[in-house]
Amino acid sequence: MLPELQSAFMRAILDGDGDEFYPQVVENGIAAETRVDIYANNARVSFRTTLEAAFPVIRRLGGDEWFRQAGDAYRREYPSRSGNLFHVGRWFPDFLGARYADSRYGYFADVARLEWAYQETLVAPECEPLDPAALGDVSPDVYGKLRFGLRPAVRLLRSDYPVLAIWRTCQPETVEDDPGVTLDAGPSYVLLNRRSDHVELRELPAAEFALLGAFGAGHTLERAMQIAGEVDAAFDLAAALGHSVRMGVLAALFEGDDARRNRP
Repeated sequence: MLPELQSAFMRAILDGDGDEFYPQVVENGIAAETRVDIYANNARVSFRTTLEAAFPVIRRLGGDEWFRQAGDAYRREYPSRSGNLFHVGRWFPDFLGARYADSRYGYFADVARLEWAYQETLVAPECEPLDPAALGDVSPDVYGKLRFGLRPAVRLLRSDYPVLAIWRTCQPETVEDDPGVTLDAGPSYVLLNRRSDHVELRELPAAEFALLGAFGAGHTLERAMQIAGEVDAAFDLAAALGHSVRMGVLAALFEGDDARRNRP
């Protein structure tokens, strides 16, 4: 009985279909429809407010009215299934991708992915970056078998569009007469890295991006170097590793298969 009652309540809240649920409501002077509408409105506003907070750039690009309509349609397809509303935006990039893939707004999905990566980076667990001294304790004979872990508060995002430039153009502090961004200026290789007091976003060279992606996938240093070299034959591994260490992107160092079991 309880599961059926809960399902009926969900339909009343999300779809406005309360025919099954209204008879279960004790009206006590207030009509069942009115009581349910209060819950429905609160749920709708809370969902929309959370989505707006997570995707301010998408809201600015599409406009308030469009965002409201898109958010309501998204909520019908992807209702919250957690008491923690932080998670409601998880599928929004996929929703936009499916809806606008073949339109001039196809870039919305990748901008939303950047914004969601930003949100994930904000709440990721803390982890100390790799101590460069750890490399000094490793025998040169096993360098190729090393595996580097990425900090949990790091995200990588590739797009065919200049998503970072779009994101920067749409920040509140951006001047109104900003010349804007040309959509065919991509591709973009973005690193998101949470520092002590902010999330840093920066463009990476394609080969360095590929190297970090290979590390994140658990590949050995030898294989990661091959992957990066396929992107850019002139790739400088030492320079890229040094850059990653200085940025605090790497979190751990493993030898052999231990990395697959212990990656952060």
